[in-house]
Amino acid sequence: MLAACFAPQPQPGAPCADGQCPSGLVCVAATETCERSTTVDAPPVTTDAPPSVDASDPPDPTDVPPGLACFGAGLVSICPSSPANAPVVLDTLQIDTDTSPLCAPYSGTSPGAFCVIAGSSVSVQAVVTAVGSRPLVLLATGSMTIDGTIDAASHRGQPAGTGGNATTCVAEAAASGLQGGPGGSFGTRGGTGGRSTDGGPGPAATAAITVISLQGGCAGGDGAGTQPGIRGSGGGAVYLIAGTAITINGTINASGAGGEPATEIAGGGGGGAGGLIGLDAPSVVVVAAAQLFANGGGGGEGGTQNKDGNAGGDPPTPTAVANGGSNGAPKGGDGGDGAAGLASARSGQTGGACGRGPVGGGGGGGGAGVILVFPAQALGGSVSPPPT
Repeated sequence: MLAACFAPQPQPGAPCADGQCPSGLVCVAATETCERSTTVDAPPVTTDAPPSVDASDPPDPTDVPPGLACFGAGLVSICPSSPANAPVVLDTLQIDTDTSPLCAPYSGTSPGAFCVIAGSSVSVQAVVTAVGSRPLVLLATGSMTIDGTIDAASHRGQPAGTGGNATTCVAEAAASGLQGGPGGSFGTRGGTGGRSTDGGPGPAATAAITVISLQGGCAGGDGAGTQPGIRGSGGGAVYLIAGTAITINGTINASGAGGEPATEIAGGGGGGAGGLIGLDAPSVVVVAAAQLFANGGGGGEGGTQNKDGNAGGDPPTPTAVANGGSNGAPKGGDGGDGAAGLASARSGQTGGACGRGPVGGGGGGGGAGVILVFPAQALGGSVSPPPT
């Protein structure tokens, strides 16, 4: 016998038989021989988790969601839903606080109850008239300057100022017979309605309100009779907030409206109470020529047969009272003057004797509004009523 070697694995180099090779070999087309198979190792798969974040690392300020900054340390706090990064310049325009696209969403105090106009700075350069049921809030994250006029007052025969005739007001007592309506009350009490020659004392105004929320002033009461004078609306509410300073070189008016006169034999309407002006900033500067007022409107005059009364006046300046209506119906009761400065609202007068029959009493004057300053600081300029 011849010696032989034992091969435990198939040996390479043998010709491929019909492309077939023993197990463990593959047919290589280039050489037509059976060879051992070779494989290329796949690259390693990385399974490492991403680096962990140290919880002690301070957060990146840019990761803080917008809308979290809040402003105002007084009656209200406003947190704009979007950053107020752009300056706001208000020129001649009317803002309806119920519909204006300038009103921005916010959180904080009573979301949606106010019209908030916010910017990095706010400048009022001309006459801005504000009407609507919601109080107006101007917010500057930096400084605010009022060179023009903010008119949030109510005016006789026009829509009420922002937030005037607030739903939180207590309705004035109803006049009867031919009495004049009482003046509206807010920061101070309105004047009593004038009695008529055919009835007893006129209706007294409600008590003054302790202000705990941002709202406008309260309306007076209607006169009584077949064609009585209609009440004047309460003044509006405007609230200014600035992160650094508020400077007022112009005018802010949030006064009540005068009452309407009676036509024919009836009582005059009561004047509306002044509204609210709020100033909230670390520094509030009111220059000597500036004017801030939230005074009461004058009461309307009572009427007589064939003689109409005259309307109560709207407050003209901080220091001048709004006169009650007079000299329209010679025997009709004069309306009471509205409150201004330290002067209280006056009551409507009793109608005088008239040979043709009874006459109407005058409407009471409207009470003063409220001016609030946060934090408390002395103001210059002409301001009525005195700030609290």
